[in-house]
Amino acid sequence: MTPTSTDAARPALEIRDLRIWFRTDDGAENETVKGLSLSLAPGERLGLVGESGCGKTTTILAALGLLPANATVSGHVLLDGVDIIAGGDRTVRPHRWTDIAMVFQGAMSAFNPVHTVGWQILEALRVHRRFVGEEDARVRELLDLVGLPEGTEQRFPHELSGGMKQRAVIAMALACEPKVLLADEPTTALDVVVQDQILRLLVELSERLGLALILVTHDLGVVAQSCTRAAVMRDGEILEEGTVEQLYRAPAHPYTRTLFESTPDIAQVAAKPIPDPSPALLAVESLSVEYAGRGGTRRAVSDVSFEVAEGELVALVGQSGCGKTTTLQAIMGMLPGATGSVSVDGAPALGIRRADRRRLRERVQMIFQDPYESLDVRFTVADTIEEPLLVFRACRDRAERRERALAALEAVGLSPAEQFIDRYPHQLSGGQRQRVAIAAGLVLRPALLLADEPVSMLDVSVRTGVLRLLAELKERERMGILMITHDLSTAAEYADRIIVMRDGGIVESGTPDEVVHRPRDPYTRLLIDSIPSPDPARAA
Repeated sequence: MTPTSTDAARPALEIRDLRIWFRTDDGAENETVKGLSLSLAPGERLGLVGESGCGKTTTILAALGLLPANATVSGHVLLDGVDIIAGGDRTVRPHRWTDIAMVFQGAMSAFNPVHTVGWQILEALRVHRRFVGEEDARVRELLDLVGLPEGTEQRFPHELSGGMKQRAVIAMALACEPKVLLADEPTTALDVVVQDQILRLLVELSERLGLALILVTHDLGVVAQSCTRAAVMRDGEILEEGTVEQLYRAPAHPYTRTLFESTPDIAQVAAKPIPDPSPALLAVESLSVEYAGRGGTRRAVSDVSFEVAEGELVALVGQSGCGKTTTLQAIMGMLPGATGSVSVDGAPALGIRRADRRRLRERVQMIFQDPYESLDVRFTVADTIEEPLLVFRACRDRAERRERALAALEAVGLSPAEQFIDRYPHQLSGGQRQRVAIAAGLVLRPALLLADEPVSMLDVSVRTGVLRLLAELKERERMGILMITHDLSTAAEYADRIIVMRDGGIVESGTPDEVVHRPRDPYTRLLIDSIPSPDPARAA
């Protein structure tokens, strides 16, 4: 049926004056979304951009009627001109998944682990009584649509890779042919190559099916690659809205400009002065790690060799599962089966006695990926930072431990330190938590810092602050830093050298200028080509 001019002019989704409050345990009400309005035309792709806690996810959950019981909502969510939230769950339920559907952030948590992927898509069709008598054919059609091979429907979620799981989640969301798709950070947990594939899939589906899409993200490069329009949120309000080209070329709001300035662009990597040679602090030679499994042994790291000098930041780059974290764990002496040679300041680090390993860990500290899991919720900031001093008997005097903890907080930019020292993790932002984790790693004054994706969980502006801090520390303290990242843009901006890993081995290494502008290996070129640029002209 050909749409009338009225149908063509009507938005697929319109949100008018949406306000959302959450009631706290003490009876207070916090307003998290403050009079938000936006509209989405059929086939249009809108990027909803902003940092954690600004109200992005809350907004799209409200559109589906999925907010918790302590939420109060006012305003209108119009789907083809019909206010679907006017009567609460009674009026939104008939439209949920059939007319408007959602791709949730964590692909694994979207599935029931005890049922096959095909069974779960079938369940969505049966609950909504769609494609009656043709359900099996529809499941296969959906999996074909998202590029999953035959037989995927018989597999369980844990048997799929991260990218395959995300494709299956998209297939399930499209099962009942919705007109609007809401995608909440659909690529956050994916490496850059798989992220590129998923974003291209969403664009293709939007264009082929005429699907209106809202893409929630904190990554401006993702928006530039996949969206036609963008809205920037902060503190529950939309600050600025326009085409992605308009926002990039002439952002009107200072906050939008800050977001762009904090987003690394690999196309703008410039050659850095090569530092004078320094003694090798970390030397890794022919490092290999094997894991035993049901099907025999699997080599996770294969014959890896490299060095990190004093005052040098080396980035270890590659896709998920390539062996980056395993390499760091082996250096820390956490994997007894590791073979080869690892030395720190000339002292061996593999196959050493317990007492020697204890001395090694005073010299080598590690920062973990997730600041929400790496800090003990029962410990104050003081407890967390002082613990290494106690464990390694580096400082027995309580007052001196307190002073060193305060100094470590000041060193990582948490100033005045007295305001943070007695807080618990839940009283800190994500960026503050990661700075505390870094402070705990610094308090022993290590020679070498191993950082496993230290900023991947942080917002873009907070990420910049933490990375600048690491760069300052390696200069000021002459500390060697080995940093894992899947983001080649970040590595190019902050590292002195980049090492590219694939399938457990090193395929390329060099300065950022060499790796980015003159890559020797096709895999490195693939990584570079997969990075979304915040410039829409290059992202297209």
